[in-house]
Amino acid sequence: MQWIVAGLHQFSNRMNRLWQDLSLTTKGIVLNALPLTVLLASLALIFESEQQAALLERRVQNALQIQQDIQTLQTLLLEASTGVRDFLLTGNRQFLTGYESAKQSMPHLLHSLETNLDDASQQHLLDVIHPLVAQNLEDLAVMASHRAQEADQALITKFSSQGKALNQLRNHLNQMSARESAIVEQDKKEVIFERKRNLRITLMAVIAGVAGSLIGVWLFSQTIVARVRTIRDSATHLVKGEPLALPSISRDELGELTSELEHASQLLTKSAQEAHLARVEAEEASAAKSNFLSRTSHELRTPLNAILGFAQILENDLPEGRQKDSATLIHNAGQHLLKLINEVLDISRIESGDIDMALEHVSVNGLLEEAYHYLKPLEKVRDISIQTEFAADLAVQADRQRLLQVVLNLLSNALKYGPENSVVKLRAYPQHGQVRVEVEDAGKGIPLAMRSRLFTPFDRLGAERTVTEGTGLGLVLSKQLMDAMGGQIGVAEDKSLFWISLPAQPNAHPQPMHVSAPVEPGAPVQPVTTPSTGKRPILYVEDNPSNQALIEAIVSKHRHLKLHLAANLQESMVWLRDMQPDLLLLDLNLPDGSGERLIQHIQAERQSLQSMPIVVLSADALPETRERLSQLGITHYFTKPLNVASFNQLLLKLLPESAS
Repeated sequence: MQWIVAGLHQFSNRMNRLWQDLSLTTKGIVLNALPLTVLLASLALIFESEQQAALLERRVQNALQIQQDIQTLQTLLLEASTGVRDFLLTGNRQFLTGYESAKQSMPHLLHSLETNLDDASQQHLLDVIHPLVAQNLEDLAVMASHRAQEADQALITKFSSQGKALNQLRNHLNQMSARESAIVEQDKKEVIFERKRNLRITLMAVIAGVAGSLIGVWLFSQTIVARVRTIRDSATHLVKGEPLALPSISRDELGELTSELEHASQLLTKSAQEAHLARVEAEEASAAKSNFLSRTSHELRTPLNAILGFAQILENDLPEGRQKDSATLIHNAGQHLLKLINEVLDISRIESGDIDMALEHVSVNGLLEEAYHYLKPLEKVRDISIQTEFAADLAVQADRQRLLQVVLNLLSNALKYGPENSVVKLRAYPQHGQVRVEVEDAGKGIPLAMRSRLFTPFDRLGAERTVTEGTGLGLVLSKQLMDAMGGQIGVAEDKSLFWISLPAQPNAHPQPMHVSAPVEPGAPVQPVTTPSTGKRPILYVEDNPSNQALIEAIVSKHRHLKLHLAANLQESMVWLRDMQPDLLLLDLNLPDGSGERLIQHIQAERQSLQSMPIVVLSADALPETRERLSQLGITHYFTKPLNVASFNQLLLKLLPESAS
């Protein structure tokens, strides 16, 4: 018994495997043919049952017709016999009409019976009846031809034999009629049985059709729909980048699709891992780049601080002559190098996404007026005048400081490269929903062959062979800044004209004209007016000797101030413990930590020093550093290289000489 069960199970597995490996086309044909085959088989059974019932009904009708013919034959025999007898009794030949009619009808009636009878016993009785009918008709014919007035012995004998034959015929016909009645009853029973059988077959056909359809739907659902849903869900997981586990159970189209999805999942998983590694590497590279930018800014600005600082002091202290001119050359060269450093760092920040744009509502009119006042002193250098033409109430959404940087760059280029003794035009007007700013000089413009190099870093389009200083980065930086603010920058084809444009904004709150101040923007500066009997102490925390020397040289010009130096955080905390300076000058990058720790220490532990002004002097020019320290409450933030004039003004504001 167990081997039979095992064999059936093995056969079932083989059939299931064979079914799974069939193509979807073959499966579709099978699933559609299954209920159709059941339906056709059912229709065939119903047709056969209907044919049998129709045959039985024809047999019943035939038997009824035979019964009717037998009764008709009996009636004709009786009418013929009665008519002849009435003729013999009355002598009236009109009574022979029934006889004549029966005589003519009986042959046809006998032929009909002979044709319709299909029962052997009935056929045998008909064979017996047939000569009796003929004899009876012959006897009646003899009797009908009698002419004598009185019956003779021969007529009486014929009459007697005819009566016996008639009785014998009637007996045989009654047997036939009884037999046909039995046949009719049997056929009726068979018709009823066949009708019931037909009804059962119809019901079974309906059940079989429904069952076949349900089996087809089940097979379709289990072998196709369920797998399609699994593939659909797997595709959803695939979109989310989740791994798939899709074992292929067939070699049909869905099995091939499953294999492809699994292969795609493996490739996607591998790609996701590679993308994750690439993202991690990119983030690490970005962090390294940001760190490099910060370090580079600090390392480049620190030596420039001493170079430019002492150059400014020499310019102020030396009398007119070659030495002062040399100091001016040193200062100008340092400023050129500082501009190059700033532009390179700005471009690097934009490309790495480290630069933040503080978009705000900017009055273009005020910004352009500020740019005009910045550069107006340069008009005298090459005898170039600036003409302005601004439409009223122009406003855009932009980073004000960066937009001012772009305008200053375009305007300074026009002043540097435009012909001497000419005019530079600065215009601004609305155009098609944009605010357009144009800077035009009297030059010939950019040649067509050079326009493709216009925004290439360090490419000055041949100006490097002239005495005009430049870095070749101004236009590159301007384009990247305009792109970051959602604006555009371009150059005219037929003249020396550069333009920028930004989407116009309603100028609901016109801004006043901004004019640059010599002191860098920072927190509000409040002078310290605490009187003292001697020089006012200043503590400078800095580890670089050249920077220490520069601040010492600046402070020495103020007789009412005294500078104390600390090279690290630990030393500065000792100074703060033993004295209370009127001003703290602080570098951020110190040997034993960041200068921010000293600010936090003062705010947290030394209440007596919390009102002391703190001025940061750092080579870190990152905006986020300035913002973070401003939130700590510093008084001002100077970026190295130091602007000596601005620093002197801040010293006089914080520690005025009249307070000593």
